[in-house]
Amino acid sequence: MTEKAKMLAQDNRHGRLPLAAKRKKLPSSVKDELMKSICIELITSQITTGKALQRLRTEMLFANQEQYAKMVGITRKALSEIEGDKSKASALVLGKALRGVGLELLVLPRDKFLQGEIISYQSATDGSGAKAYRDDNL
Repeated sequence: MTEKAKMLAQDNRHGRLPLAAKRKKLPSSVKDELMKSICIELITSQITTGKALQRLRTEMLFANQEQYAKMVGITRKALSEIEGDKSKASALVLGKALRGVGLELLVLPRDKFLQGEIISYQSATDGSGAKAYRDDNL
């Protein structure tokens, strides 16, 4: 019996493979480049937070909404609304959704000049970054 057949025989999900069996192994360098690329698009307002989350969930984790929502502890409906930019989710729910793909909430001024100043300051520091409020409970 093949490995796939064994997994299907043990699986109680009506013939569907478990998430771990479907997940592709991306090299760390590919994951890092994907994360950087999507974060740059997000910071430069080329994509929304919801679209960034959706791309990272599908392109890095290869998870569907139901699997991902269960993994991070939110409802599939909440995830769908966040990804569709129709959410009124609390900071706690949004933080949980983002944390699963390696992102965190950050408060920046809306003014692009000030954003650039803050990002430049963070890059120029010794690695500790700009002094920003961060709530690890989100």
